[in-house]
Amino acid sequence: MACSKVSKSSLILLSLISFCLLAFIGCTSGKESTPSAKQNLPNAGSGTKKPDREIICRKAPSAIEVDGIIENTWQAAETMRLDDSADIPDPNRVKIYTLWDENYLYVAYEVTDRYLVGFQTERDHKALYKDDMIEVLLDPRRDATDLWLEDDIVYHVNILGQVKDDRGSPEGRSDATWQSDASFAVIYDGTLNDSTDLDQGFSVELAVPWSEIGKKPMPGETLGINFAAGDAEGADEHLWDWCGARPFRQPSVYGVLELE
Repeated sequence: MACSKVSKSSLILLSLISFCLLAFIGCTSGKESTPSAKQNLPNAGSGTKKPDREIICRKAPSAIEVDGIIENTWQAAETMRLDDSADIPDPNRVKIYTLWDENYLYVAYEVTDRYLVGFQTERDHKALYKDDMIEVLLDPRRDATDLWLEDDIVYHVNILGQVKDDRGSPEGRSDATWQSDASFAVIYDGTLNDSTDLDQGFSVELAVPWSEIGKKPMPGETLGINFAAGDAEGADEHLWDWCGARPFRQPSVYGVLELE
């Protein structure tokens, strides 16, 4: 009876193959904890999605008097730019400040604008966006959906200090009848609605109560946020924002503000 000889190198190769097969079987027989854990995670609305944009909000060294004047206390803030990128002869330059204390979230806008426009003197006017104006949009729970839920709030403030505010509803619709308890103030340097001279710009201050936001302020607390501005140049008014939200009431793309 004939028998074949097996070389030493062949035996080594067979041993290696057997070891790899045993290792593979051992790895695949364990619990699949990672996929099941991912299935149980809350959706991106609970802050699990890494934001594309973030801003640190420092604590105010003292309470801020809301008078439209961006003075010394604001120098403690970390700032950001929201300059108009439109291809127009005189785009606005915008600087935004944020601070907080135990009572309020503070936001300030410093806008350089050579042609100041403002007509609306009525609160919640539907055409407020046609004036020079700013917006702050909040998603306090960071639901990050495409719905405007009951915690979501928007504040529009025009150059004349008029406010158009609303918040969402459980059904995801805007409730324009809602009235904010936030404080707002605006000052401007120039002449309104006169294109024959060069203006300097305007500044806006907001103080939003934490009770209205629905959060207890403390270092490390976060909320979804978007900033927007509007420049009225006659019939060519236009709006732009920080996060590229379309429409602006789209919390799914908002950035994150974190209290320091």
